[in-house]
Amino acid sequence: MKFILSRTDDYTIHSKKWIIGYGLLFWLVSRIVAMCLVVGCIAIYNSVGIDPETATRFSGDPETAATLGSWLYILLTVSLVAPVLEECIFRLGLSFRRVHVALAAASVPAYFLWQSLGFLTVVSAIIYVGIIAAVFSLIYFLTTDSFWQKQKARHLRSAIWITAIGFGLIHLIAFSDYSLALLPYMLCVVTVPLFAGFAITYYRINLGFGWGVGMHIFNNIPAMVVMLL
Repeated sequence: MKFILSRTDDYTIHSKKWIIGYGLLFWLVSRIVAMCLVVGCIAIYNSVGIDPETATRFSGDPETAATLGSWLYILLTVSLVAPVLEECIFRLGLSFRRVHVALAAASVPAYFLWQSLGFLTVVSAIIYVGIIAAVFSLIYFLTTDSFWQKQKARHLRSAIWITAIGFGLIHLIAFSDYSLALLPYMLCVVTVPLFAGFAITYYRINLGFGWGVGMHIFNNIPAMVVMLL
């Protein structure tokens, strides 16, 4: 049986409803597995007198999130901006279309621009916009569609795996404090977005980019509910 990231042609043999159901089932089962890993890891640390949640201050925790900006900013980031920009960065380019690859690359500085909004001056904002335009232009005007289609034929499968794993691991930056002794706990926490990224990638490949964004927003709903409460 193929692993979910290897199921790149389900759209040719299954209905849209089947694909949606399969993706949701994987998301649910993998979320339960990930949460069991996190709870078990916390229990092990607690047994030796260590509170890994407090020690690492993960930004997904409501108390930690409250220090990162206004609730409106945080909820807007979690519910819309992060899903759209992160999907652009990690999965839009999986089409290997020149315009999509250019937009994906330009989304990286765009994400940093959003994260820096509260600290920007007019000059630094202009610099950010210039970097975004330059990155897009370099790829769009200096490469061709045929070049990227050749890369797709050679590297699609590896690109799928690299972007899915990279999406999970990038969430390590969401910890406010780091310690080598707490790395096992941090990796367990990261399995939550890692497994979710597998389901999102499956939707993106078999249903399209919009479905991937939708799945990403759906995946963030629990975090939004916790923050609101």
